Amino acid sequence: MPMWTHVIQRGDTLIGLRDELLQPGTDWRLVQRLNRVANPYRLRPGSELRIPLALLRAEPVDAEVLHAHGDVWLERAGAARQPLAAAAMLRAGDVVGTGEQSSLSLRFADGSRTQLGPQGRLRLGSHARLGGGRSVRTQLQLDAGGTETQVPPQTPAPRFELRTPAVNLGVRGTEFRARVDEQRTLVEVERGGVAAGQRLVDAGFGAAATPQGITPPQRLLAAPELGKLPERFERLPLQLAWETGTGTGTGTDSGPARYRAQVLDLASTPPQLVLEAFVDQPLARWTEELPDGRYELRVRQADSQGIEGRSASRAFTLDTQPVPPFQLRPRADETLETESTPLAWARNPEAARYRLQVAATPDFARPVLARDDLVDTALAATLPLGTWYWRLASVRADGDIGPWGDARRFERVPPPPAPASKEPVATKDGVVVSWSASGLPGASYQVQIARNPAFTELVVDERVTRTEQLLAQPAAGEYHVRVRTIGPDGRTGSFGAAQIVEVPRSNWWLWLLPLLLLL
Repeated sequence: MPMWTHVIQRGDTLIGLRDELLQPGTDWRLVQRLNRVANPYRLRPGSELRIPLALLRAEPVDAEVLHAHGDVWLERAGAARQPLAAAAMLRAGDVVGTGEQSSLSLRFADGSRTQLGPQGRLRLGSHARLGGGRSVRTQLQLDAGGTETQVPPQTPAPRFELRTPAVNLGVRGTEFRARVDEQRTLVEVERGGVAAGQRLVDAGFGAAATPQGITPPQRLLAAPELGKLPERFERLPLQLAWETGTGTGTGTDSGPARYRAQVLDLASTPPQLVLEAFVDQPLARWTEELPDGRYELRVRQADSQGIEGRSASRAFTLDTQPVPPFQLRPRADETLETESTPLAWARNPEAARYRLQVAATPDFARPVLARDDLVDTALAATLPLGTWYWRLASVRADGDIGPWGDARRFERVPPPPAPASKEPVATKDGVVVSWSASGLPGASYQVQIARNPAFTELVVDERVTRTEQLLAQPAAGEYHVRVRTIGPDGRTGSFGAAQIVEVPRSNWWLWLLPLLLLL
């Protein structure tokens, strides 16, 4: 029979404790006989009184939604499924669910917290204050997905139970993870201990349970090494790599290495899970868009049973905005014959000005031209003959500087002799727009060019593997351009911010050509 322990205070009596702690109508003599109390009016301060949990007064309380990211919903009896947002309150019987790359954090009355990961389903079975609010009982049912739970150590200890199809987990003052994997439940304990059925799983150990039983606990694999992970990323889609070693722990496993990688938003308290991947190599890629900010990568290795080891974590900054403008001219590896080199780019509506660098080497160690005050989208540069590299960045009105775009190589060569007695000929096919490569192996791009900002008047809508697009022989006017990445698995990212290319209303092709050769 589950028991709750009360430490006797000065002045306590069994009759008084009945009125304070027990359900109405409960016979206090049941507690007297259980604890062999001779005098119900004379209890020794500091001694312990055991009370059956079923006798305690239970006052239902709500659980709070701390954070909700992505596709998160609530199922409540008698109501249709509805989206769930932060600050919502849950009561007993409520069911919450999460979609792909979505998560949900709950806080309970005793300060315990549970985070439900992607594609999860969790039911709040009961949540109540016991014994006049001196303790809290929480009972959850995990039907799908995974949870990460922290139960604070308290006196009296809170009673926290997580039920799964394979095993019930009872915890007190514990930090642990649990996942429902088909017919199994996997549990990994970071701190404290978890009673998994009749077996205790201590801190630093994990076990797998089925309806037929639970495996002996085994030591968790050590945390991977994240020391070489860059502290700053300036490009999406996000790609994060780490070392293949298993660190300094004592956990061992002979199966192929698999990893769970998670990205958490550090702007939330506690940090909120925003991306997750389970991969068979020390590299995780996501095509989903993320706002700029501070994030944390957490990685742990799974053994051959699927039990995941200790977590390694490393904070990083994502700074991709404002995006660099699309480069128009010179094109990559273009050869220019004019004395003045025309540099041109699209207008980024988020930019108040632009940074430009031109250098003789791709590392831009010694740029020969460096400007950070450009408000126009073109500049004529005087450069010696030779090979050159140029790159651009956008700057917002508040001074926020975006990352550099890809460096584009071009070459200045001497012009050929002018033809005799012939007029010059314009040979360009139109406007070429180029953008930075995603860096995602096997990626392609969807590029759209439209005559209006809403992109309802499309003139180009193509999927390409290159990083440039020709707008052939455009009529004069304003064109809006946007691009998004398509991963090798077919999943698409979001379109980036649209940029604008302006074609003059007269002699537009002269804008693309070198200065005309004179007779």
